[in-house]
Amino acid sequence: GPAASMPIEIIRAFGYLKKAAALTNMELGVLPKEKAGLISRAADEIISGELDGHFPLVVWQTGSGTQSNMNCNEVIANRCHVISGNKLGEGKTDIHPNDDVNKSQSSNDTFPTAMHIAAYKLVVEHVMPSITLLKDTLAAKSKEMMDVVKIGRTHWMDATPLTLGQEFSAYVSQLEHGLNALQNTLPHLSELALGGTAVGTGLNTPKGY
Repeated sequence: GPAASMPIEIIRAFGYLKKAAALTNMELGVLPKEKAGLISRAADEIISGELDGHFPLVVWQTGSGTQSNMNCNEVIANRCHVISGNKLGEGKTDIHPNDDVNKSQSSNDTFPTAMHIAAYKLVVEHVMPSITLLKDTLAAKSKEMMDVVKIGRTHWMDATPLTLGQEFSAYVSQLEHGLNALQNTLPHLSELALGGTAVGTGLNTPKGY
C-alpha cells in the first residue's frame, strides 16, 4: 500500500479478533445470534482480503491504535448493513460499530491482540519456513562439500585447515539456533490482551469472556 500504511497483516488480524469477539459475545448471551453471524461474515471478508481498500489509515496514530480499531468496526458495521440487503446510507443500521462490533473490547486490548496475531502468523507461515528451507539447503551443501579442504583464517592470516562442509555446518547451526529462538517466542505471542479492555481490568466484559 501507500507509504507508512498500516501493514495488511494487522488488518487481517483485526478480522480474526472481531469474529472471535462476536462469537464469544454470542456464546455468553450478550450479542444476538443474528448480529454475531453478520459480524462474522463481514470479518471473513476482511480476513480474505476482499475489503483491503477500505483501510486507508497509516501507522501514525495514537499509541493504542484507536483509529484502526474504529476503522475496522465501521467497515464491519457497514458491510453488515449491505449484507442484510440494504444500501449504504439508507435505512436503519442494525449493527452498531461500537455497541456491537466493538462489544467487550477496547482499542487498548484489540490493537495489541492484532499485533500478536499478525506476528504469530508471519513467523509461523513465512519466517520459519523460509529459514528452514535455507537451513536444509545449507545442510545439503555442507554434506556435499565435507571433503573440500580449505584454509581457515584468523586475524586476517592463514590458520589451520578445515573443510568447506565444516564451515557450512556452522551456518546451519546458527540457523537452527535462530529457529529455536523463534519457536520459543510463540507461547508468548499466543498470550493475547483481548479481554483486558481499557486498563486491563476486564471492565464491561461478560463473565467468562
